[in-house]
Amino acid sequence: MKTLIVKYLPTGASSNTKKLLDVFLEEATNQNIEVLDLLKEQAPLFDEKSIQAYYKRNYGGQKLDLDEAKLLEKNDKLIAQLKSADVVVFAYPMHNFGIPAAVKAYLDAVIFNGETFEAGKKLMAGKKVLTLFTAGGIYSEEVFNFDYPNWNTIALQSKAMYGFMGFDDIETIGTSLRDVTVADSRIAEVRSRLKNIIKKWF
Repeated sequence: MKTLIVKYLPTGASSNTKKLLDVFLEEATNQNIEVLDLLKEQAPLFDEKSIQAYYKRNYGGQKLDLDEAKLLEKNDKLIAQLKSADVVVFAYPMHNFGIPAAVKAYLDAVIFNGETFEAGKKLMAGKKVLTLFTAGGIYSEEVFNFDYPNWNTIALQSKAMYGFMGFDDIETIGTSLRDVTVADSRIAEVRSRLKNIIKKWF
């Protein structure tokens, strides 16, 4: 079983989200783990030429010429890496109640028609996905509306995107470690939840 970790930790060693990822790594021992660091490898953004190549190939079913294929080369590499994993773990901080731009760019680069999603099919069936994030506050993971603190669009988007792709199991764990007086107890809560997920998945 292979686990792909996709991380975006802009504050580096001092990252609160890194603390959650470290707990996962401590608990998920003896696993085949590959790491994609989005600080070191940025996902490609569509431009006029690359998106036309995507539509031509992935919606039109047409063969690309060498120049067109090169425009999607990095996407194809990232997609192959994603599809090779049985478990995908995302780790990043909440930015403005949602997914950071670098992570959203990665998701846009790998959620491709005919590769990782297709209407009426579950192309990512058999796979599981976990999102770990930290934020400035504690937000609901199940209720989403305009009333604070139900502004957790990370959990909402994760359910929507990964469900659309066909992942068998979708888990999201978010917390806040900003208040140092409760940080240890919150990490302990995360560890308990992770132990249950790891036991179920591995």
